[in-house]
Parts: sequence; C-alpha cells; structure tokens
Amino acid sequence: MVDYEVSAANSIGTHVSQLLRTIGNWSRPSGHGLYMFRSMFVASSTAALVGLAAAAAAGITTGSGSLGFLLGSCIGFVGASVHFYRMCLAQALAAMDEHPRLMQLHLAYNFPWLGYQHLRINQLRSEHWGRTSYARQGNLVAAWHSASAALDEIHDRKTGLILEAIIKDEAARGLIQDKEN
Repeated sequence: MVDYEVSAANSIGTHVSQLLRTIGNWSRPSGHGLYMFRSMFVASSTAALVGLAAAAAAGITTGSGSLGFLLGSCIGFVGASVHFYRMCLAQALAAMDEHPRLMQLHLAYNFPWLGYQHLRINQLRSEHWGRTSYARQGNLVAAWHSASAALDEIHDRKTGLILEAIIKDEAARGLIQDKEN
C-alpha cells in the first residue's frame, strides 16, 4: 500500500510539472517543491479518509461526528505526513546507495549553495546520511524527488534487459515456440 501511495503521488507530481510547463512555460519544479506537493496530496487524502471514518465511528457512538472528523482528520494528516517522509527517506537512502553520482547531481542541482557537488564518492553512502541532521536528510529527499524520472528510466532499462535475457534463455531451451507455425 505504501508503494502505491508513493507511486500515485509521483504520478500526480509528474502531471503537475507537465501542467506548470504547459500553462506557464515554467521550468521543471524543484525537488522540494515536488516533495511538498506530493506530501500534501498524500496527507490530505489520508486526512479525509481517516476523518470520515472517525466521524462515522463518533456518530454511531455519540450521535455527532463533527468532533470525530476534526480529530480523525488531524491525526490522519500528521500520521500520513510523517509516514510519507519516512518512506521517501528510505527510498532516497536506497537510491543513494544504488546511484550515488545521480543523487549527487540532483543534490547539487537543488542546493548548489551547500557544496554537494564537492562530496567524495565515499561520502555518498546511506550510512553517512541516515544519521545526519533533518535538514540534510530533507535535502536528500528533495533530490530523490527531482531524480525520480531518471531513476524510473534506469529501472525501466534494467527491466528491459532482464526480460530480454529471460526470453533468450527460454528460447534457447525451447520453451518459447513460434505460434504462427
């Protein structure tokens, strides 16, 4: 469910960036802008759902659901925001380990004044970033969001190579036959 939430938010963010470019001829939104928009989307959706569920439960037990909606939506928003941040950080740390140069490029792109372009490769490991300040972790999350299109392309290309290898292997073993014959 978490992967679905993150992928749905990424999809929405992609559409919004296309919209911004189309209507305003604006450049690509920054990583922190993408994170804020996606976080608001996930948190607001969760707040509405949890608020409605709490309102229904409070309505059944007390006869009025307004206080239940208020508390449920607040808890839903805060809980979803924290959860979304933690999931984004986990994925950003994984991306840092898999593609350190790409993440460094996006760190430098989003925060050129912080000197991320001068980091050595051994400083681009998740163990150095998992124990650092919230500000630096937030920078990494923003960089991960701006790098998401490139990371998706890398994943798609790797998937294509794996599929080609599987098809060649199965064809060599005779498992794939020509259906036209």
